[in-house]
Amino acid sequence: MLNGLLRNSINIYATTASNPEESSYACYYDSKRQTYLGDLYSVNWMEDSDAEDVTTETLFKQFQITKQETTESHVMQYGNLTLGTLRNVGKFQGENMINKPQSFSSFTDRLNAALKRDAVPTEEVRTTILSRRLAALPANSPERDTVERKLAETIKQRKFIVSTIDLIAKKSFEVNGANYYELVTSKRMKLTQHDCYISATQHIHEKCFDIQNEYVLNKLWIVANLCQIGLHDFTINNAVDAVCNIYGRQNFEY
Repeated sequence: MLNGLLRNSINIYATTASNPEESSYACYYDSKRQTYLGDLYSVNWMEDSDAEDVTTETLFKQFQITKQETTESHVMQYGNLTLGTLRNVGKFQGENMINKPQSFSSFTDRLNAALKRDAVPTEEVRTTILSRRLAALPANSPERDTVERKLAETIKQRKFIVSTIDLIAKKSFEVNGANYYELVTSKRMKLTQHDCYISATQHIHEKCFDIQNEYVLNKLWIVANLCQIGLHDFTINNAVDAVCNIYGRQNFEY
């Protein structure tokens, strides 16, 4: 989100859960509530705040600890990195802490580690939750049909998302005759053509489906690649119209 956008000349320091090429990870699955209660990155910096003296710990030190503890993705820092070494965590989270730094028991540490091992990529959260719900239901439960139907529908919708983005990529090359399909669908490129990307993704949002859907978000790098190889946004948008006008805008329940 911030890669290539947050200049070090402005007075902002930011960290993210992952690098531009990967997902963040949900963790702490709660069987009673049937959902994930946190994500690795956020859980790790919050646990660090509980364990450290935030009146003296710097933002950079917390970044280093969080980066080390977040093993499924690469925690990143952006902006004015000097601020990270000059500002204490307490300046942002509050210095009048009711609870002093806590030392956790070995049992708590083992429990936390076990709960983090169930981490799943953000785009896989819905299917994983439905699969867990299904596995927990008795064979004769009347709920099984409902959960199975939701899981099957989610998988069907994911396939539709993949095929739609795939068709948009193929259709984008029909105008100029060039075919870089394999190139744009094989590897993420660094995004620098932001105006083109914003235009194309907003058009997809209007014509195809909600781009805030986690699975859609995970596939938009292909659209970014179309912009990066030099296609104009109107070329991509025409391809979007050609593909999505067939089915109309799809509304998913998640």
